Amino acid sequence: MVRKVVVTVISTVQIASEEKAALPFDRLEPVHLATAGTIGLYYFDYGTDARMNPNDPGDFYVVQIPLSGTARITSGAEEFDSTMSVASILQPGRPATMQWHEGQTQLIIRLARQSLEEHLQEILGSPLVEPLRFEPQMELGRPAIRGWREAVELLEHEVTNHASITADSAAMQEFDLIVLSQFLSAQPNNYSARLRGLVQSLT
Repeated sequence: MVRKVVVTVISTVQIASEEKAALPFDRLEPVHLATAGTIGLYYFDYGTDARMNPNDPGDFYVVQIPLSGTARITSGAEEFDSTMSVASILQPGRPATMQWHEGQTQLIIRLARQSLEEHLQEILGSPLVEPLRFEPQMELGRPAIRGWREAVELLEHEVTNHASITADSAAMQEFDLIVLSQFLSAQPNNYSARLRGLVQSLT
């Protein structure tokens, strides 16, 4: 399968008021101009309280990792506080409500749905029988999640420092696959049981 070239750019977005609030999936304020491809990385700095009701994050899974402060997240029937130990995941087709508090900063990781689902299909060796869905809460202290964060941080470092790997499309594609694979393995989802079964069958 031929994959499109991945371009990853880190953008810092400052939110100073609700009127100017923007997200990587906001169609009115297309922050996505800062990035393209499978994975996008952003820093968000909230200078005031902000409430968002995105109907749909689009064709992306959006991982929101607080670096300071807290937020109240409602996703479907679940409501929880997102803190420096609990990230949140927004996903296609699942409306969410988010109340960010003044002084919060976040690292936001945007993962293209098509790339993630195609990669999952390749791992399983069969088409998906239902859309990929993740648990909306991400426990950042779990060892598997820490491993995924380390991969993301390495990608962030390479992009920030304009390392030579970012000019090598084949290397970047391999890097992307590592991040996607670890995300599928680390974060509970509706295919976790099949993934575990596949791993056990190979050991």
